[in-house]
Amino acid sequence: MRKNKLESFEYRSLSNYESLREVSFDDAFEAFCMDRRRSGTRESTITYYQKEMSIFRRYIVREFSRSINVSEIDLTTLENFVLYLREERQNSIGGTNAKIRAVRAFLYFCEDMKYLRYNPAEKWKQLKGKEPEINTFTTSQISSLLKETDRTTFTGLRDYVLILFLLDTGSRISEALSVEVDDVSLVERRVFLRNTKSNLSRYVPISERLCNEIKQYIRIHDQMSKYLFCSLKGELLDRNRFRYVLHTLGKQAGIKGVRCSPHTFRHTFAKFYIVNGGDVFSLMQILGHSTLDMTKKYVRLFSTDINSKHKKYSPLNNF
Repeated sequence: MRKNKLESFEYRSLSNYESLREVSFDDAFEAFCMDRRRSGTRESTITYYQKEMSIFRRYIVREFSRSINVSEIDLTTLENFVLYLREERQNSIGGTNAKIRAVRAFLYFCEDMKYLRYNPAEKWKQLKGKEPEINTFTTSQISSLLKETDRTTFTGLRDYVLILFLLDTGSRISEALSVEVDDVSLVERRVFLRNTKSNLSRYVPISERLCNEIKQYIRIHDQMSKYLFCSLKGELLDRNRFRYVLHTLGKQAGIKGVRCSPHTFRHTFAKFYIVNGGDVFSLMQILGHSTLDMTKKYVRLFSTDINSKHKKYSPLNNF
């Protein structure tokens, strides 16, 4: 039966070439998604795999004029897929790399499950290119954006407090929208964030200003939902809906030169944290990064300390 399909794949022998060839691309990908769900991968990530892999599958069917077995995928197939993405689909480096990551994850799974005799993704790297610029809001842009919210309505007040929340915590929009009323401790001035990206949650400090704003907002909220930022019906606020709200507010405020999105507030938080003297390790903890790589990137872009140290220690200045 279909529900036992994964079990029928798991114990195929690598030495049995005929069995190896029987594993079709579609069956292997179905097993991949099932395995990810069993391991607790969030559904949005599964959707990402499905979206990117559907493009890879369409490319394969076009090139081979048929569905193929996983074992038929080689490095040439992968390299030609990149050429197809760049030349025919005109995908950016970032968009191409997103598809490469999805295909690599799938092929490494196939290798672990012994659907492949060898893994062509081992020598298949992501494209290198100019590091994309990280744009942030200025203080005047933030002020203009906040002025456009209508705090005489529940939704306007909610959007106002949510913007302040993103700016004060550096949280991802998925983390902010998952916050429940009971997750906020106004006495301890901290909030519990559920890290839906890596399943690592954390407590993040919040400012006195945000505490006061949340306190006023909760009075209007009046326990209409367990979620702090909810819809008028008390339901979990849709992140795409809030992205649209921000986009609209940005247009009304005349903000240009920066993408008006929730993630820009995360970048803005990191920038001002570094500029105001924050250290890389505490920033890493607050942002919920699993490694220092992205945190160091913020430091490279926004740190002014290197300029002051150059003025102090330059051999020419001290000559």
